[in-house]
Amino acid sequence: MTRKFMLAAAVLGGLVLAGAAQAQGGAAAAIAAGTVGEQADGYLGIAGTVGADVRAEVESINIKRRAVYTDLAGKRGVTVQDVAAATGCQTLSSRVKPGQVYRVGGGAWQTKGAGAISLPAYCATAGQ
Repeated sequence: MTRKFMLAAAVLGGLVLAGAAQAQGGAAAAIAAGTVGEQADGYLGIAGTVGADVRAEVESINIKRRAVYTDLAGKRGVTVQDVAAATGCQTLSSRVKPGQVYRVGGGAWQTKGAGAISLPAYCATAGQ
């Protein structure tokens, strides 16, 4: 992933995440409660027990994210997974707040403390 691509994905990620958080009250509450969290793949995941309404909101948010990722991937000539992963890097590094849960790869859900999240190796290309 190039720096230009990563920067575009970062801006995109901010727009996608800001819109989703404002529009989805139940999912936002679940994020605050630690039952829904961000993942390194650019999508929200279910980290605990949630109701069908929250599960549906998370699925809706992820569908909207995938649509945006797909659009940008087509414009940039990269894969949807690359766009999603670049956005995931940005999200984990700048938008997950202390006390919120997150997951890197297929690992266990973790709760963010005061320090930085240990990001996947591919996230390091953002600084190139």
